[in-house]
Amino acid sequence: MQLQGSALSDILSTSWERKLANDLAADFETYTGERRPTVEEVRRFMAIKAYRGLLQRMHEAREGKESQEALRSVAKAMRRYALERPALFAATFRAPTTDTREWHAAVEQTRDFMLSVFAECDLRGAAADQASRILWCIVRGFVLHEVVEPFCDPASYEESYDDAVRVFIAGLSSLDS
Repeated sequence: MQLQGSALSDILSTSWERKLANDLAADFETYTGERRPTVEEVRRFMAIKAYRGLLQRMHEAREGKESQEALRSVAKAMRRYALERPALFAATFRAPTTDTREWHAAVEQTRDFMLSVFAECDLRGAAADQASRILWCIVRGFVLHEVVEPFCDPASYEESYDDAVRVFIAGLSSLDS
């Protein structure tokens, strides 16, 4: 299929995030028969859905595990969720249009869950919040490289991620200083 000049310029001038949100909004209208939601409503919906889905996966990963074993399992579940549902995971990246009470509640539930996991690893307060931010960066960084621009042999992603999580866990005690 060959794109016409104006269609190509439309694609190149529109952010992919806005284009995806517009496509989703149109699909919602088509399949539900309800009015077409705004791009901002779609973003909010996707962000909240993403946090809830991710939190469910994290709970499942933690089940029956404690401390570092639980953290390792949760970190792996976060990456798996992101790779299986990249668009939803991307919706967890903060955008001003997602800033609602319901979104804050979903974010806070995820934060509380992570703080409880870090507490089992003897990390609390500001140190636990910092550890959580670092873990999110590790997950996002690996996933972005895997999905967008591979940086190494694809067979080594799992091993590299496991090593990164191991190093992260080993370094947690340095945050509590």
